[in-house]
Amino acid sequence: MLKINKGYLLHEIAGIPYILPYGQNVVDFKHSVRLNDSGLLLYRTLTQGADEEMLLQALISHYHANASDVPTLKEDIHHFLLQLESAGILSRPGNLPADDADFFFQIGPVTVAYCGPRDLLMSSFFDFSCENTCADLTVSIIPYAAERQDNGELLLRTDELSICKTDSCYLFLYPAGYGITEMHVSLNGRYAALFCSKPYVCDLSEKIFHAIRFAYLICAQQLGAFALHSASILYEGKAWLFSGASGCGKSTHAALWKQQYQTPYVNGDLNLLGFINDKPVVYGLPWCGTSGLYTTSTVPLGGVTFLKQAPTDALVPMTDEEIALRTMQRLISPSWTKDMLLTNLSFAERLRFTVPFFHLLCTKESSAAAVLKQAIDHTQGTVYTG
Repeated sequence: MLKINKGYLLHEIAGIPYILPYGQNVVDFKHSVRLNDSGLLLYRTLTQGADEEMLLQALISHYHANASDVPTLKEDIHHFLLQLESAGILSRPGNLPADDADFFFQIGPVTVAYCGPRDLLMSSFFDFSCENTCADLTVSIIPYAAERQDNGELLLRTDELSICKTDSCYLFLYPAGYGITEMHVSLNGRYAALFCSKPYVCDLSEKIFHAIRFAYLICAQQLGAFALHSASILYEGKAWLFSGASGCGKSTHAALWKQQYQTPYVNGDLNLLGFINDKPVVYGLPWCGTSGLYTTSTVPLGGVTFLKQAPTDALVPMTDEEIALRTMQRLISPSWTKDMLLTNLSFAERLRFTVPFFHLLCTKESSAAAVLKQAIDHTQGTVYTG
């Protein structure tokens, strides 16, 4: 259904119907809209809860239109709705039909329908383009400020972003002047609306890129895929992940493998993990930090190594408890609620039974890669079952 936003009043001035803003909408310099007879009929129909088909039937009934009139009536409805949207009077739901999407991309298990200007997308998204299909996540760029609403429960707050949970969505609040004013993501992770008031700022594409990642990770979590902060390389047909605290040498270690063993990179900063036919895999992602290193492919997961800088290179045993805890702590999939945290932990506990995990105390020398390679080679052929 289409939704009329709060803070607007339908009223006649000298016999002419107007939609008039009041309250916060006046402070935000929202404009009034003058209605003709058709506009008045459509607006009254909208206030009763209607979609575009219901609006069309209202016009057909009112004007006793025939089949030849329908294309013109549809065009009139389209322009009327755009007028209301541009004025901030109308909100559309996030679940736009696939035919309304401007671009589709397939990232791992999530098919994304993007509704908005293509020039606001980072170029890396186009590497994941796919045919029009049923979307798991619909992302819409809304060219006006969001309707004022209750912020709900505050989940987390940083200098750059606050995330709240309302009865209907996760609410992302950005600072003034950021370019994106708000993002609304449905609780099931299926729909995301990014409110970006015109004129768009010049660097908005990068900000939209990172905002979409939040929405994507919510959806992916619902579909059983989880993002681990890690660099990764391809060795013997499998992805091997290097994870650890910031500054531990993930990128350096991946570079050592590249230099010594000519292993291709999989991703320079982030890896999406999941299961296909009960086998762990790593999905290609466009989000890769500042490295610029990513793949569009899906490859089997070989194993995970947690790194810690040390004066010498040595492998340290880990208990099952440590493996699950470290894995969960390195996931950047949302853990804003108790349920989200437990979902991440459940995945971490499942993963530890399927691939080898290592804890490597390491230098930045070639010997670090050699020590780990020897351990990995020793595990080849080992069968891991949950």
